Amino acid sequence: MHTAIVFVLVQLLLAVTWTVYAAFLPQLAAHAGIPKEHVAWILLMDQAIFIVTDVALGVAADRAARAMRRLGGWLMGLTVVSCIALVLMAHAGSPVILLALTAIWAATSSALRAPPLVMIAKRIEISSSPFFVAASFLGVGIAGALAPMLTAQLRRTSPLLPFALASVGLAIAVLALAWTEKTLQPPANSEKAAAGTGTPVRTLWLFFGAVALLGLGFQVHTALNSAPAYVKFAGQSELEKLMPAFWIGFVLCALVPGSTIFKRFPQQLGMLAAATLGAIALWGFAAAASLPGVLAAQFTAGAFWGVIAGAAANSAIEVGRVGREGGFTGLLFGLSALAAFARIALVASGINKMPIVAALLPWLPPMAWGLAALLLTAFVMQNISHFTRQLHATRRAAGVGNS
Repeated sequence: MHTAIVFVLVQLLLAVTWTVYAAFLPQLAAHAGIPKEHVAWILLMDQAIFIVTDVALGVAADRAARAMRRLGGWLMGLTVVSCIALVLMAHAGSPVILLALTAIWAATSSALRAPPLVMIAKRIEISSSPFFVAASFLGVGIAGALAPMLTAQLRRTSPLLPFALASVGLAIAVLALAWTEKTLQPPANSEKAAAGTGTPVRTLWLFFGAVALLGLGFQVHTALNSAPAYVKFAGQSELEKLMPAFWIGFVLCALVPGSTIFKRFPQQLGMLAAATLGAIALWGFAAAASLPGVLAAQFTAGAFWGVIAGAAANSAIEVGRVGREGGFTGLLFGLSALAAFARIALVASGINKMPIVAALLPWLPPMAWGLAALLLTAFVMQNISHFTRQLHATRRAAGVGNS
């Protein structure tokens, strides 16, 4: 259990560093002499870096795992660089220095996205790895639930102390992760389980296309549609209390992809079911005519997003086993960053304020998730025999049989 807690804490504190950074970015930019209207371009730069480094560091983690067996020291070194860059941002007095530190921070913080999942895939038994992957996303959900309150409180302080505390906390958590890795013995059944899957997975573009659409729907829903819906029924002053509803649902269901019932079926089926039901919940959110209706739809959509996140990561690990787990999970995170890039660009360009676009925005998330469900259906149908063989091979390798 302590191993799962470490993974939760790493992702929780990583997400907190992003919250702290985003909350103070306008202040940091002003101190460095960057006009307020250019802050969105910094955020776009961050996401562009994530798109590249998530994939690159995922592939690098695969290679490092083959060469060094352990990733803890490698992750610790990149984390130290990331934390130092974050703390130094509080003192950045010129645009060049701030942008350079931001680029270093963004690039090195990617080391804590896909690579820890590679660690799970390489160092934890196949039958248990879905739970640890889901636990990692639990940390993201907790940070998301805390973000509105944390952001409101941070506005009253200077950036140095929050940056330092977040950095020290993250460094300690990664140090614990490196120590935990040394206590884990590599599972002997990874190669055996992979060998039993037969033909390789086909039409992977369907899976990753669905991931991109799910990410886009999530970004538009949480960043653009949620606050206006709350303000419509409750007013601006209630936002801090209401915004966590989505993430509370996420937290309560984040561990579902690691549960016993999910192990009986391919993760892709759980992801498909959650995307389909989530699209219905998002449609209900767009059509809600009261605050209770908005809250119920938010909670439900968040719950299904919690299932989607863990199931998608587990699916990427499964189709990448053995040797490409990092590359595929890195691509998954890279597509998430691409979705965030698209959302920020939409706002920065002002397109979201055009009447026709503003009218369509509430319906974009359910349409995106519905289309993603169709792509996942096609992907599962194309590979159903592969997933069935993989599931049986995994059960045999893990010694759980068909029970």
